[in-house]
Amino acid sequence: MALQVRQACVTDLPAIYRGEESYILTWEPAHEASWRSDLERHLTRWTENLDHLKIAVIVDAFAGYSLWIPDGNYAELCTLHVAPGFRRSGVGTKLLEAYMFDAACQGFTQLRLSVRPDNPARVMYENAGFLCISTGANGYLIYERCL
Repeated sequence: MALQVRQACVTDLPAIYRGEESYILTWEPAHEASWRSDLERHLTRWTENLDHLKIAVIVDAFAGYSLWIPDGNYAELCTLHVAPGFRRSGVGTKLLEAYMFDAACQGFTQLRLSVRPDNPARVMYENAGFLCISTGANGYLIYERCL
């Protein structure tokens, strides 16, 4: 399995949309209406931060993506999604490593992310050295790590 992580381009946006939609429908179905009503804001965030959006591809198949944004002194991971057929195969870890490397290359030393307490990705974040520092909005756990 040849995993490649590359810079996103505009033609990746439909796959990112499908990934985000899948997340909402699976994990937060009660927020579907508000997510759809904010679609323009999501699209703006994706396009304005295209340089912080990474795509994972395995043999020409879209395997996942991650997006981070600068937030003060932090590089904040906004989303990391692995397509269902590629979960538990190292794709998430590679996308997380790409985020950390990219943030470090842009001068960030502090990383932050939020995750639902029941999301199995928590283990990946903890294994990468992220520590839970508090609970935020909607019960999301806030994790931080220094580089």
